[in-house]
Amino acid sequence: MLFKKINDYCTRKRETIPSHIQPSFLKRLSELLQEGYTFHESVSMLLPFHVKNSDMVIKKMTEVHKNGLSVTEVFRLLGFPNRLLLPIDLATNHGKLQDTIFVLSVQAAIFERARKRLNSLLMYPLFLFVVIFLLFTVFKIYFLPNMESLLHTRSSGDTDNSLIWTSILLQLPNYFLIGFLFLCFAMLVLIKMIRNKKIEFQIAFYLKVPLVNKWYRLFLTRVFSREMGVLIDSGMSLQQAFDSLIKQEEHKTLQYISIQMKKKIIHGESFSDALLLLNHFTKDFHQFVIHGEISGYLGRELSLYSEFVTERIEEKLSKYLSILQPTLFLILAIFIIGAYLAILLPIYKMINIV
Repeated sequence: MLFKKINDYCTRKRETIPSHIQPSFLKRLSELLQEGYTFHESVSMLLPFHVKNSDMVIKKMTEVHKNGLSVTEVFRLLGFPNRLLLPIDLATNHGKLQDTIFVLSVQAAIFERARKRLNSLLMYPLFLFVVIFLLFTVFKIYFLPNMESLLHTRSSGDTDNSLIWTSILLQLPNYFLIGFLFLCFAMLVLIKMIRNKKIEFQIAFYLKVPLVNKWYRLFLTRVFSREMGVLIDSGMSLQQAFDSLIKQEEHKTLQYISIQMKKKIIHGESFSDALLLLNHFTKDFHQFVIHGEISGYLGRELSLYSEFVTERIEEKLSKYLSILQPTLFLILAIFIIGAYLAILLPIYKMINIV
């Protein structure tokens, strides 16, 4: 059974596009569509350069088209995440598939750059963490027992305090590792429990958690303004745009918000007032929507605001990533100081004894 799962995973891996080259695939696909190639022709041309087992994927993609399934299923087959499937699914309604794919290529490139930068920032500190952990382990196995026996042979009674502190200091990496693993496990369990709750509970929870609520509002505002803007800009009425968001199944939170907003609009509220009453989005989003309603270019205003929020997200990611590495080095400095103290305390004790 385990061997079969491993084999299935490896087979699936050879038939999907790796995440680090998905932005370039989307960009080239957009360019081919703009040149007049059909979607099937464009994907078939690009697959040999992005997928290892491209012949099998092309056969599966042909079966998808024969069965009358949407373009979204092709991207799902290629291993694209759900956050990218939503705009592609909606693009089949408003018809701007090429523009949507180009926008997704830009956004995917932003997150890929952030991921690469995070990996580069973590690589050196993590290597130092491993080295320090090994050094502390060696100290505990060889240095501490020898120091204990040496101190006990020279004196007795009041020599235990320095050894106790030495033992505690040598355990610092272990305490940190256990605490970090426990925190990660607790977060995974919490996220799993929240995802099993109703959408309204999930929204209320994320909006109450400090720091998380700011990121949640940003991502929610970006996806809502982008999809609603494109739908309205394609010529759909407000009600048709909401119906499209309600019918999609890729983003349950967006579906729930669309249902709530449509109810408020049916009861006589304007689009901007409905946004204000829900209070799920960024603070300045309401003003942009009012300006779009007055100017008559609501769809374009929403799309522009989505681009503005994307830039804001990239700036915030860069800011937090720039803080991450100094924080890790600070933790490493604490470990190194602890190692020095762990060595020096018994030595000073021995000097006092002498």
